[in-house]
Amino acid sequence: MWQRVLQATIITVVLVVLLLGIPLGWSWLQLAEQRLSAQANGVLDEARVVTETQLADDRPLDEAMLQAIVDQQTDLDIQIVVTLDDGDVVTAGEPPGPDPLFVTAYGSEQQQIVVNIPKSDVRAHTASAWVLLVVAGLAALSIGASVALWQAQRISMPLARLNRRAEEMGSGRARGPWNTSGISEIDDVAEELIRSGAMLTERLEAESQLASDASHQLRTPLTALSMRLDEILATSSEEWVREEARISLEQIDRLTEVVHDLINAPRSSSRRTPGVVELRTILTQQSEEWSPAYRRAQRELRIQVPRSAAVWGSIGPLTQVIATLIENALMHGDGRTTVKVRRNDHSTVIEVTDEGGGIDPDLGTRVFERSVSGRSSSGTGVGLALARTLVEDDGGRLELLTETPAKFGVFLITAPGEDSPGEQDGSAGNVGDLETLPQGSVVRRRPRSRA
Repeated sequence: MWQRVLQATIITVVLVVLLLGIPLGWSWLQLAEQRLSAQANGVLDEARVVTETQLADDRPLDEAMLQAIVDQQTDLDIQIVVTLDDGDVVTAGEPPGPDPLFVTAYGSEQQQIVVNIPKSDVRAHTASAWVLLVVAGLAALSIGASVALWQAQRISMPLARLNRRAEEMGSGRARGPWNTSGISEIDDVAEELIRSGAMLTERLEAESQLASDASHQLRTPLTALSMRLDEILATSSEEWVREEARISLEQIDRLTEVVHDLINAPRSSSRRTPGVVELRTILTQQSEEWSPAYRRAQRELRIQVPRSAAVWGSIGPLTQVIATLIENALMHGDGRTTVKVRRNDHSTVIEVTDEGGGIDPDLGTRVFERSVSGRSSSGTGVGLALARTLVEDDGGRLELLTETPAKFGVFLITAPGEDSPGEQDGSAGNVGDLETLPQGSVVRRRPRSRA
């Protein structure tokens, strides 16, 4: 800010100096020449009086009389040339050199008098005028720069304070009262910023309190439901009942983790740290959870994953992202839904596609915006927006690869696993390395935490 103010003021001063200084300098030079001419005319008049007196009395005109007039001019090296009517020439003073400034006149005795001023004397007198003009211009620039610097500091310092105040409000740190700056516009902005910050803080605190209260209230029924399922798992003799109870318990565990994150999110000021996640475990869990819903809809869920597909991420958020994509394919797609994992030494892509009509062309990538959903959708438009945020928090990306058919891609960073790609035959990531998980496959997982 202060640089722009200083630059604008200096440019203005330079333009004023040029627009006014050039005509003033030309006038000053003309005035200096006129002053020299007037001085030469004075010498000319004096020489004419002396010569007329001498010639009128029939006395001879000698050089000494004219030299006395020349010696009186202490600041000019002039030359006086008198030409008499008989052709005689009387000269006093040093030759003026080429192109002198001269004045001439005729006396009553028919004598011609010429006073010459050397060009060097003319330049010396006009140079003083140039020096004064340059000094005046530099003084104007210095004064303008000083005023501009003072004004810039007077404006930039309150703006810097306002910027620090905005940063403090953004970080939630304690802030003191605003000291007026003397600039009404900046003070008005600061007061409005304080009012807006207070309103925003109150709203965020209310939303955080609401999320915390709602999440806390959800834990009670989830705990009761988990205990009921534990009882069914312990007492039932039917294997399919025990298996469904186990899957339901794992879903409740994941939901409990989500509720726990919601409770602690307002208190956390840092992002989570990703770890190594095995995609095969997550996708197997998703196959178990979503296969019954797909069978009821008379559709097929096909999941293809390598034997080992480790990535950097967080288990809970990544599970939620994949579940969101599979659910969207079930609700809004048609035909077979395919989940395929492709990977190399650096990145891993989870592609989720179905055989439906695709995404409305009017939406395109706007499906990731909050509150945006298709015309035939009854959803809130939050799922994909939240999924993209969760992926980006782990350093990945969620992109819409094709609109028809709808294909989404989750891009993650490959992590070292038991059989990292390229470690055995260098051909990892090919279709032949993928294994299709059976719908509703059953695998043993680590024991659930009771904490």
